[in-house]
Amino acid sequence: MLTFIYLAYSMMALLYETVPNFEDTWIECLGDLGRYRMAIEDEDIRDREIWTEVSRYWYSKASDKAPTTGRLHHHLAILARPNAVKQLFYYTKSLCVEIPFKSARDSILTLFDPIINGTQTRLQAIDLNFVKAHGILFITSNTDETDKALPKDRDELMAEYETAKSQFLSHLDNHVARTTRSWMEPGALVAISNCNAQLEYGKTEANTHGNANVLMTAILPESDRDTFMEDSTEDKPTPSKVFNEASDLAEQCDAIISRRYGDPNVLPYLNVRLSFMKFITGNEAAIEHVQDCFPWALVALMLNSLSISFQNHQRIESEEFPRPSDRPLPEDWSLRGLLWTDKLFPSDWFTSDKVDDDEKTFELASMTEQRKERVLWLGYQLTVLGKWLTYDKQSKQFSVTPEFQKDYPVYASEDATMSGKEGSVSHSSTTGSTATLDQGTESSMTEKDDGDAPTVDDDVSMITEKAES
Repeated sequence: MLTFIYLAYSMMALLYETVPNFEDTWIECLGDLGRYRMAIEDEDIRDREIWTEVSRYWYSKASDKAPTTGRLHHHLAILARPNAVKQLFYYTKSLCVEIPFKSARDSILTLFDPIINGTQTRLQAIDLNFVKAHGILFITSNTDETDKALPKDRDELMAEYETAKSQFLSHLDNHVARTTRSWMEPGALVAISNCNAQLEYGKTEANTHGNANVLMTAILPESDRDTFMEDSTEDKPTPSKVFNEASDLAEQCDAIISRRYGDPNVLPYLNVRLSFMKFITGNEAAIEHVQDCFPWALVALMLNSLSISFQNHQRIESEEFPRPSDRPLPEDWSLRGLLWTDKLFPSDWFTSDKVDDDEKTFELASMTEQRKERVLWLGYQLTVLGKWLTYDKQSKQFSVTPEFQKDYPVYASEDATMSGKEGSVSHSSTTGSTATLDQGTESSMTEKDDGDAPTVDDDVSMITEKAES
């Protein structure tokens, strides 16, 4: 077997070099052979890791050439083990691109089943709870009980979902503060997974747990929509319980992250979520289902905290995509190809296909300012219609319309962080970066008592004081 794989790999490598007309085919074949070689390696862990990297290299190269092909993202999900968050990202992406890989609905269960059954214990608690919450949402949405029964009673599953969601959200703020820059890449992947969950992981067909996802039916082309909705029992799609739960999970995550004023490590997360909202707000049928489950007020305050130190506002007050550099941000590569990033990037944004896989995630010092500009630009795009956010070109400040002004609960770990009881962790922790608000901002948050959960009004006062100083 080994002899065959080595011989086949050598032949494919030769064809790749000598027959460029079929380059895409040779690249994927090389990835397949690397994956097969990895799969049969049981003795030498080092050899297994080497072949995993070889296979990942070829599949990444292939996905750069065909970013809307779900099959390639599925293969990358298999190679992402044991990183469960990255696996979740790749699996969900393989279902939420223009050419989804339907078989991923079965193989994704190899990630979810051990976690839901309680046999997976190697993950960090926060990662385990996050993936478990998504696993339960996926199973309850995509399992057709005429073909396959749920692994547990539906009520029991939803009770476990509530526990996992609560555990994840209650530790999220401290986790971000503790991991600092290390959370930048996972933060973007968490945001993308949450967005894909709101699409019910690309659900386009009715089953025993409801019709096609309301956002998928809204964003798909008319011809595809007619095909996918042929089994639907309703003229107008209505949000399912899974969609509502996924939207609530995303909203609560957004609220926690949006309160981390001055923390540059949450900018990749915000970049992703605001990109999603920019796409959704451009579709009237989609935004009506999402507009009430997004923390507009907190996002406006986060944007104001970024706007205070930003200099070139003319660049964000434009419809033109900001290009301070021709190098895509690391999370741009993760966003590329998704249904909801269609037309977000300029057509030549990813022309640097020669960029190595490692270089795509390499953080440059200038990227903090680039992300700040991108997030502010996305925020400005959300103000164009004036329905949710508004922007004052004189004061350079964002505000929320009265209809969408509301407060959000603060989870226990957030409250502990703000009250200053965990001395090593602050609400605006930004170890390794200078792009923070001043100490006055931090102290104003640590002066709160345990029982004084900060409201949007508290946050408004803090940002206003900073703007005036």
